[in-house]
Amino acid sequence: MTDAPSQRRWAVLAIAWAAFFSIAMSWYTMPTLQPQLLESYGLSPQQFRTALTIPFLVAGLLSIPGGMLADRLGIKRAASMGIAIAAVGFLLRSLGGGFGLLLVAMITIGVGLGMVMPNLPKLVNVWFPPEETGLATGIYNTGMMAGLSTGLVIAPSLPSWRTGNLVFAGVVLALALAFYLIVEDAPPGKSLPPANLFEGIQRAVRSKNAWIAAIAVFAGFSGMVAIQGEFPVALNEVYGIEQATGGQIASMITYAGVFGSLSIPTIANRLDRRKAALVIAAVGFGVVEFPVWLTGNTSVLFVGTAVAGYLAGGALPIIMEVPAWLPRVANDPVETQHVGGASGLMTAMMNIGGFVGLPLIIGPTIGAYGYTVGFGVAMFIFAFQGLGVFLSMPDVAT
Repeated sequence: MTDAPSQRRWAVLAIAWAAFFSIAMSWYTMPTLQPQLLESYGLSPQQFRTALTIPFLVAGLLSIPGGMLADRLGIKRAASMGIAIAAVGFLLRSLGGGFGLLLVAMITIGVGLGMVMPNLPKLVNVWFPPEETGLATGIYNTGMMAGLSTGLVIAPSLPSWRTGNLVFAGVVLALALAFYLIVEDAPPGKSLPPANLFEGIQRAVRSKNAWIAAIAVFAGFSGMVAIQGEFPVALNEVYGIEQATGGQIASMITYAGVFGSLSIPTIANRLDRRKAALVIAAVGFGVVEFPVWLTGNTSVLFVGTAVAGYLAGGALPIIMEVPAWLPRVANDPVETQHVGGASGLMTAMMNIGGFVGLPLIIGPTIGAYGYTVGFGVAMFIFAFQGLGVFLSMPDVAT
């Protein structure tokens, strides 16, 4: 007879969700306020794009070391420390200054994320029974998605940039303390399973399928972060839509994506059509959103972006399931005990893609050819994740 799951697991999940949500929300007040921040910090558009996305790069580079740190310190200490470091980043962002100080602030936020992101999945696995891990994973993933959207929406309502960041720092720091006081590494009577992350990474880098999935999620984040980062200012500059309204329209991508992330993978697994669902989600986003962008009509933009966002939201959870079924692929070097390493590789590539897309690909494209071409390229890159997996990866039955 198996032990009943701890009743505290939902409180643990709630604190983890709140921390993820608050960091993402505080971070993504920047895109809607891009014109004001360019002026107050004396930034070029390229510097702004670099500062906005540098947390992805730092989190990607630190995601594997961050997981290893948790193996030594425990999830509670490592994640609490990461949340607190992110709070310091928002405190630094309140100081204003020029590009250098803003970059330091955003790098600090990325360091915090690099310690938080690889450890929340471990919490889910140890606190929740197998039949609930899918639901719990979907719930905590909505924290970041809803946080990004909320940041886009609330940005114009901040009393000032300095005051807003001081409030963000206080909230995130309070959540770091709450995480440390409430969350434990494992429920009473249970311990973290032994981990060999380094061996898992070694197996993952030898797996063709792991690399296909990692490159796919790299492409998905490259395209999506670029679109969300530029959409509010693009709507203002091209169509004269107010920044606050532009932020609300852009937020529809991830607000609707929350529902897509919870429903599309469920339908795909029930029908055993994960690859087909991934193609529909990844390609469908651009098929819907590009003509919607061309209309410039506010009502069409709200509705169409919500539909496109719903589709896009289903792509990431399907790809992130890949490590779990690699052990069932014939001749793949990833076995059950190496799934954590494959997940670490994909998380690192996902975050690095979030940095690469906007400042290095889409930003220069927008500068040379305009927003319409830039968004078209970004949507094609996003679609590549579905096409690449569909054409290259074997099917695996549930």
